[in-house]
Amino acid sequence: MIYPVSEIEYPPSPALLLKAAMIARLESLKTSSDALMTIIAARIGAERLNDLQEVEKLTAEQERIIANMKAMVTS
Repeated sequence: MIYPVSEIEYPPSPALLLKAAMIARLESLKTSSDALMTIIAARIGAERLNDLQEVEKLTAEQERIIANMKAMVTS
């Protein structure tokens, strides 16, 4: 997006830096959420096939993604 010269701050204000950090964090959470939904869908498929090794692997990946999302929210 191109902004008019009147809206461009240089150096950026603290509020603008916080806004940019918040947007980046929300984008990361969205990406993680999408990955989590993919893992959950794959795990459900593995459960239906009774593939216990795959279920364990996907459950561990699910827990890792959730831990990362929690860390993003609290930082």
